[in-house]
Amino acid sequence: MASVLSPLDYIVIAAMLAISAAIGVFFAAQKGRGSSRNYFLGDQKMGVVPVSLSLAATVMSAVTYLGTPAEIYMHGPLYGLGLLTRVHTPLIVAIFFVPVYYRLRVTTVYEYLGMRFNNPVRYTVIFFKSIQEFVFMGIAIYTPALALSLAANISLTLSILSVGLICTFYTSIGGIKAVIWTDVFQAFSMLLGATIMIVVGTVKIGGVSEGWRRAVEGGRGDLIDFRVDPTIRFTLWSTLIGGTFNWLYTGATFQSSVQRYNSCRNEREAQIAAWLGMIGMAVIELLAIATGMTAFAYYYDCDPLTSGKMARSDQIVPYFILDLFESYPGVPGVLIGGAFCASLSSMSSVLNGLVATAGQNIVKRVWPEIPESKYTMAMRVVSLVFGVIAIVLAFLASVLGDVLQTTLSIGGIIGGPVCGVFIVGMFFPKGNSVGAMAGLVAGIGVGLVQYIGSQLFPSSRVPLPLSVEGCTSPDNSTYSLAYTSGDYRYNFTVAPSIHPENTSGSPAFFNLSYLYIPAMTITTCVVVGALVSYMTQRWFSRPVDPLLLTPVIARYHAGVTVDINSNTKVDVVTVSTGPAQLELHEHSQLGLTSTGTP
Repeated sequence: MASVLSPLDYIVIAAMLAISAAIGVFFAAQKGRGSSRNYFLGDQKMGVVPVSLSLAATVMSAVTYLGTPAEIYMHGPLYGLGLLTRVHTPLIVAIFFVPVYYRLRVTTVYEYLGMRFNNPVRYTVIFFKSIQEFVFMGIAIYTPALALSLAANISLTLSILSVGLICTFYTSIGGIKAVIWTDVFQAFSMLLGATIMIVVGTVKIGGVSEGWRRAVEGGRGDLIDFRVDPTIRFTLWSTLIGGTFNWLYTGATFQSSVQRYNSCRNEREAQIAAWLGMIGMAVIELLAIATGMTAFAYYYDCDPLTSGKMARSDQIVPYFILDLFESYPGVPGVLIGGAFCASLSSMSSVLNGLVATAGQNIVKRVWPEIPESKYTMAMRVVSLVFGVIAIVLAFLASVLGDVLQTTLSIGGIIGGPVCGVFIVGMFFPKGNSVGAMAGLVAGIGVGLVQYIGSQLFPSSRVPLPLSVEGCTSPDNSTYSLAYTSGDYRYNFTVAPSIHPENTSGSPAFFNLSYLYIPAMTITTCVVVGALVSYMTQRWFSRPVDPLLLTPVIARYHAGVTVDINSNTKVDVVTVSTGPAQLELHEHSQLGLTSTGTP
């Protein structure tokens, strides 16, 4: 394997990064750039195609481009069963959540919580979500920086600074339009990179049939597992249940996702973009899964991790790239550039969403009459500050273990309960602020207990077997490299069984598959939130605008009917929600009219 990239590879990577920066400069120079609505929502003139591609590129970050292939390489293709959830989950998001956000014309998803509940709920959620998103940005920067440091033999520090500073630059000056259009470019870069790796790798293996033979021989031929044991990493049930809840909170309550829905020209296009965006995510993830399987087939009898040529499984993609294309200058640059593009797309989207959150929920609360020009300039400064914080966190990301598992675990602990709060608000007319807060605390608490327990009492399960029998090293029969990754600490001197059982003796709750964490935390939040709301409704009551309920609930709750073609004034429905404060909508774009009281 080549130890460094060629000069042409560096030129290609630099060009791909320069294109992203140039897009930001272009949109910063456009007419109307001083408008905050243009900066955050693109004046609601964005089309379905760029928005859906941006959604896919935003969520399918470097964690997917580099982390998912590593997960498949180590644990097999069963993770891919989660792709089945892309059939129904986008429909749930498009039908039940998107109409609420679009009709309220919110810039940030947290404005909804202020309208539906109160400021304590709103700012508590913002606090926890900001922690999650800053950590995610740190991981998104660190992952491709690690790849470049391995591939090019350059400083990890320089790699992190390159990704972080370029992304902060174009996000700060260009706003949401720059973010969306760079996402489009970056999505194509990711697709191109993954496709090249799969096609060339498959040809060098000897074809698809030979690749599958090697997968079966290596214990990776199982495509479905019906066992109901929740401690097994991947089964049909963990991928379907966990995948549904994971993509529900991602598509329904992520600020970066909702911001894109509301940048569309109309509600119908926003719903289509939500659906197409998740389909795009499925395509990118499918390619990542195929990349992992191709890499395993390529190294099926000479694993570079076991033989000590790599330090972590997360490095398998850059190692694979250089191994395949060391004789083709420029090609590794395109593929490593794809990892950078994956990082840039995710960081820029989350960064822009965090800036919008700070602007709408903090700056405008402190200075409601701030001039548009000063507000937009302030947001650019905030973007720079937040970008620097993300870069600092990227230097700490190396201690977090497997990037895919870490990202999904943190998302489940925080993102799951936050999604539960929105469900309580939209689906339970009698949900109130006390119930929402209780559900949020309960959900995060349960998630933290499970996660801490999993670190204190790690599972004894090990990845599928890896072989070094085909390596040319003279001592290939005695490899015994201790390796630590996430939940696992093991030695490769003895190949593990295909379906190892949990023999750690720790409580099963602490050994749950990380895919179940979002389902567990969302369910806990909704159940506790609904129960506490109904128990405290006598003391907490305020009017609720039907616009704050998902349309299906608003149609039939307490005699409220909907005339989609009407623009009549709304008579608000009095239900239990919390201390009366904040604004309510006097006129409904839904045309809801009250025909009774609860």
